[in-house]
Amino acid sequence: MKKSFNKPGSANNPFKPGQQKSNIHLPFSSSSSDNNDKKGPQYNPDPKKTQIGRQPDFPFSSKPGDKSDQGGQNCPKCGYPLRTRPASSSPCPNCGFTGDDNNTVSDSGKTKPVISLAEEIQEFRFNLVKEVNNSEIKIESADENEIMLNRSHLDPENDTISSDKHVIFRYKNKIIYIEDVSSNGSTFIQAKNKLPLEPGSRIVIGNKIMLFKTSGSISQNDQTKSTRKFGEFDLNGNQADSGFTLINEKTGQQVNYNGSSIIINRSNLDPGNNTISSTQHAEIENSENQWYIKDLSSNDSTFVQLKGELPLENKIRIILGDQIFRFEHS
Repeated sequence: MKKSFNKPGSANNPFKPGQQKSNIHLPFSSSSSDNNDKKGPQYNPDPKKTQIGRQPDFPFSSKPGDKSDQGGQNCPKCGYPLRTRPASSSPCPNCGFTGDDNNTVSDSGKTKPVISLAEEIQEFRFNLVKEVNNSEIKIESADENEIMLNRSHLDPENDTISSDKHVIFRYKNKIIYIEDVSSNGSTFIQAKNKLPLEPGSRIVIGNKIMLFKTSGSISQNDQTKSTRKFGEFDLNGNQADSGFTLINEKTGQQVNYNGSSIIINRSNLDPGNNTISSTQHAEIENSENQWYIKDLSSNDSTFVQLKGELPLENKIRIILGDQIFRFEHS
């Protein structure tokens, strides 16, 4: 018995010679003919099939949480159809949303190097504790390595703190650094260890602010002069060892010290001032033509004006304006 074949145009094969076949829609098709077809933009593929990335003619709802005609759920952020809820291990392929409120790599607006991805800035968090009342200011940044603080952040009614920029904290190589950017230079850091001391720097000793001035040594500004007058230099040869002067910033009173290593205390700076240690408050010494200061006091009240950028130790004290803060890093 011969097997019968349907002829073109028959009931079982309605296609006739010369008739153009209609477009065939596939879930991943992006041909121009599909886009031009009136059914293309409205076509809904099999919802059970895995959809990889956004397809040009794949419809999706822009309403967060709308599950209609998708068989799954949508990204809460962009509405893209998903099989599972976004997570850090499987973010939304369309916008990168990870299911939490933190910025993702794709929606942070900034390109991150590979190193920064491995070292997500979770450690860039610290507290500033105001010593006058032990109130805390919690600082944390999940996606920036630099934080600027001013009057509004630290003490809104305190005009000794700059209203625009006062201090910058930076996170580099798992270390937090501090830099003064105030207009009045009123950021000081506790001299726990030896800190370099430049001519013209301000020092806080107890409750006094002193200006540090070298005696006979040549500062960088002096070196720019072509000729110095007689009396502006020391004839003893080793000028750096000739001593230094501390000038009371409020009264202008000067105290001179001779030698390359001096212990500052109450008796040789301000007798009767019990904010200054009676035996040893700070040591100022010269090493290889560089002056250094180190706190020796029992009340930790020696501070140096912050110039440049310095790393911060845990529990170190900082003066911002007229407030003393304690830096606490967990």
